[in-house]
Amino acid sequence: MPHTTNNRADVRDMLVVHEAFRQSYARLPGLVRDVDPGDVDRAAVVAEHAQLIEEFLHLHHKGEDELLWPKLLERAGDRLGDAVALLESQHEEIAALLAESAQRLAVWRAQPAKESGERLADSLEHLGSLLTEHLGIEEKDVLPIVPEYVTAKEWHELGDHAINGLPKSKLPIVFGMLASYADPDVVKLMLSTAPLVPRLIMPVLGPKAYARHARKVYGAAA
Repeated sequence: MPHTTNNRADVRDMLVVHEAFRQSYARLPGLVRDVDPGDVDRAAVVAEHAQLIEEFLHLHHKGEDELLWPKLLERAGDRLGDAVALLESQHEEIAALLAESAQRLAVWRAQPAKESGERLADSLEHLGSLLTEHLGIEEKDVLPIVPEYVTAKEWHELGDHAINGLPKSKLPIVFGMLASYADPDVVKLMLSTAPLVPRLIMPVLGPKAYARHARKVYGAAA
């Protein structure tokens, strides 16, 4: 049953998350290829960034699998069944690619070489390509209808699932990354269910933490 306007999910925050994933995976292959063979220190910086993005993506998809798709299939299966089934199958493909890239990342990080770096970059490109297709389908066929069937409270539970699964030390970086793609009102939306102290300090702490992280990862291109 569709919900009243003031109780509907506001999906704009997920569009920001999607854009962060798109931009991250567009840049990761180049970051890997730019590392000089044998430069273990630089490889560690790129690898830790890649692992953070991969962990966030895994948590994001796990939340959808557990908290979003079942609700949509139950409440709007006649409208969204085929699209949700496709997205679920793509989650499985993406999970397999994440496992492959994580394995290649570990090999390359321990001993960065041209050959292992190229294999890793290829995996990341394949992952980014499938992810871009997946996010496009979700944004076109599913997200516009979500507010009719998912409450604001349920939607925030989905976002909280991913955030709560990340290491607390990484939360300012991830929030700052998301905020860099978000309008001010969407930043407020992302923080609307947070406790008072994080709600007050994260808009200042997050961008600073991400700026430091981005300079370290991207250098002058940050």
